[in-house]
Amino acid sequence: MIRSVKDKTLSRAIALAVNTKIRKFGTMLDFKLDSRTKTIELEIMLKGETEPLFVKVQRYEILEENGRYFLLAERIVTSREWINVVAESYLQGQRIEIPPRYARLLQLVV
Repeated sequence: MIRSVKDKTLSRAIALAVNTKIRKFGTMLDFKLDSRTKTIELEIMLKGETEPLFVKVQRYEILEENGRYFLLAERIVTSREWINVVAESYLQGQRIEIPPRYARLLQLVV
């Protein structure tokens, strides 16, 4: 029960951060976070595409640094081979800041 509430809270905060980052590329359709396995699954409809993109973060961490929160994705796999190359080159290992307005949610559950 507590894990479920924690996962939903984290999902909301991270989903909003991800939506902010991808806004010019498309819209997130679905987002699932599992804090036990440290995985994230999301579905994104990219602009100009007819089929959604499926993304799985096989390992993530939430980092706190000087009151700021970041998502660190260690392994990303998608349903598009070329995006796998982009993710490996530019996203894996990069910290994505979670906007301050959602950091309060994280402070309650992390």
